[in-house]
Amino acid sequence: MKHYKLVVLLLMIIVNFTYAQTSDSKVIKYILDTSSQMYNVRNMLETYSLIATNIKFKKPKERLQKDIKEYEALLNSLEKNFKNDKKIQNSVKLSFKAWKPVKKALLTALENSDRERMMKEGLFIHTNIRAVIKELAKIKKELLAKAKIKDTKFLNASIEIQASSQRLSAHYAMKMWGLPDPTIMKHWDNGVKIYTDSINLLKESKFYKNPKFKKLLDDSQSQLKYFKTVIKFNEKFVPSLVHQKAQITLKDAKEMTKMILEDTSK
Repeated sequence: MKHYKLVVLLLMIIVNFTYAQTSDSKVIKYILDTSSQMYNVRNMLETYSLIATNIKFKKPKERLQKDIKEYEALLNSLEKNFKNDKKIQNSVKLSFKAWKPVKKALLTALENSDRERMMKEGLFIHTNIRAVIKELAKIKKELLAKAKIKDTKFLNASIEIQASSQRLSAHYAMKMWGLPDPTIMKHWDNGVKIYTDSINLLKESKFYKNPKFKKLLDDSQSQLKYFKTVIKFNEKFVPSLVHQKAQITLKDAKEMTKMILEDTSK
C-alpha cells in the first residue's frame, strides 16, 4: 500500500510539473504571438501607404491580405484558449470591435480607390488603429504577468524594439505619402524614444555581456541612427530601404528575445 501511494504521489508530481511546463510554454507562445501582431498591425498601415503611392515593393496587396488573416487568427485563438481570463476576453472583445471599421478601411486598398478616398481612409486608419494596438498591449501585459520570467523588463524591451522599428517604418511611409496628419511626427518621436530607452535598458543588462547579444543590440542601434537620419530628407524618399532596415531590426530583436527567454528558462 505504501508503495502504491508513493507511485501515485510521484505520478501527480510529474503530471503537475508537465502541466506547469505546458502552461508556461503556452503563455510564452502567446506573448510572442501578441507581440508579433502589435507590429503586424503597424505593418498594415505601412502597406496601405505603399499601395496608395503605387509602390509595388514585395507585393503589398498580398502582404496586406496575409497580415489581416494573421491578426484575426490570433484574436480567435486567444478567445478560444483563455476563456477563463476575463481581462484577456474583454480585450479580445474590444479588439474585434475596434478592428471592424479599421479592416473595412484597409480593404479599400484592394479596390480601385481614387487618391482622395485613400487619403480619407488612411487618416481614419491612422487615427483608429491605435485602439487595436492598445488592446494588444493590454493582452501582452496580462500574459507577461502570467509568465514566470525573471527578466520581464528586458524581455519587454526587446519586444518594444521590434514594435518600434515597424512603427518608424510605417510613419516614414505616411510622411512619404503626404498624409495630412499633424500627429505623424509626434508618433515618430515617441517611437524613437521607446526604441532608444529599450536599447539603453538592454545595454545595462547582463545579456549585453554576451558577444552575440551585443552584436545584435549594436546593430539595432545602428538601424535607429539610419532612421533618424533619413527622416530629415523631405524630397528624396527611400521606402524600400527603410522597410529593409526595419526588417533587419525586427530579425535582430526577435533573436534577442529568444536569447532572453532561453536564459530565463534555465
